[in-house]
Amino acid sequence: MIKNEIKALGLKFDGTILTDNLSKTLYATDASVYRKIPLAVAIPKTVDDIQKLINFASDNNIGLIPRAAGTSLAGQCVGDGIVVDVSKHFTQILNLDKSKKQVTVQPGVIRDDLNKYLEPYGFFFGPNTSTSNRCMIGGMVGNNSSGTTSIQYGVTRDKVVSMKTVLSDGSKVEFKAISVPDFKKKTTKNTLEGKLYKYLYKELSKSSIQNEINKEFPKPQIHRRNTGYAVDELLKSKVFDPAAVDFNLCKLLSGSEGTLAFTTEITLQLEELPPKHSAMVVTHYSSLEDCLSDVEPVMGHGLHMCEMMDKVILDCTKNNKTQLKNRFFVEGDPAALLMLELKSGSKTGLQKDLKALLN
Repeated sequence: MIKNEIKALGLKFDGTILTDNLSKTLYATDASVYRKIPLAVAIPKTVDDIQKLINFASDNNIGLIPRAAGTSLAGQCVGDGIVVDVSKHFTQILNLDKSKKQVTVQPGVIRDDLNKYLEPYGFFFGPNTSTSNRCMIGGMVGNNSSGTTSIQYGVTRDKVVSMKTVLSDGSKVEFKAISVPDFKKKTTKNTLEGKLYKYLYKELSKSSIQNEINKEFPKPQIHRRNTGYAVDELLKSKVFDPAAVDFNLCKLLSGSEGTLAFTTEITLQLEELPPKHSAMVVTHYSSLEDCLSDVEPVMGHGLHMCEMMDKVILDCTKNNKTQLKNRFFVEGDPAALLMLELKSGSKTGLQKDLKALLN
């Protein structure tokens, strides 16, 4: 019965809905070990398509699984509902605001392609995952991706300015930073958006809940974290702390894996291009404990990257023909390495920073 209804939905669709076994098998996995055959695969062309999908899923109690590049390592875009692939048609860079250093993109834009576009203007998007040549901005927001440069440029959540979304009732809503008066106005709306703001204010205003969040959530110093919904980030706003920043629900949507709203546009805060001169220092250790104890002192040197590789990873490269040639910097058989990258605007400055690090 539901298969016939899905086919009927496809007739009203500008994009494509696939129900054949081959297509469902291809979308039954991502880059993880998880496998789950979906009910169907939808490839929307327009926001109207996404609204139709959401209304259909709601009416039939079916889950939607947003999917971009499928580089997820934990099965985030695998499920038995309808997989919604935005990598085919939602791929446009919509606007670049050079004065604000902001860019607006659709969720299917590839991270490295975005930076190639931005380079002539002197900008780039900081978060840098190992899959940056294929991962997409929508997936990076959903996962709150960080990558090797997060110690210098932060994580994706730090860079999301606003998001245009479709909620579970099919309504289109833009989330962005809003003042306290604007927040209060939203709580009076008789819409799903208004109900969301009203419910969040009701729950997060309770001292017992605030205390529980402050007690149980990861410490603020742990910047790289994907441990569920970042409700604690909402407390860091003027609605709950007059000394904080404006309230922005993008903080919660980032890292939510598309479970709270379906994203159609994302505006990102950009960085100026990093310094041209760089150097990599690779420190070798005879024990993992020695390696870990070195992290805190080296982090005081303004590093652009600090990545550890332990013996398990290093040994995997010994029998890998592709990676064997990349071991040229490994000396002996260390228990662990730290890869430390420095950048500077001049060769002299770089040499000065290198000397300080090595001493």
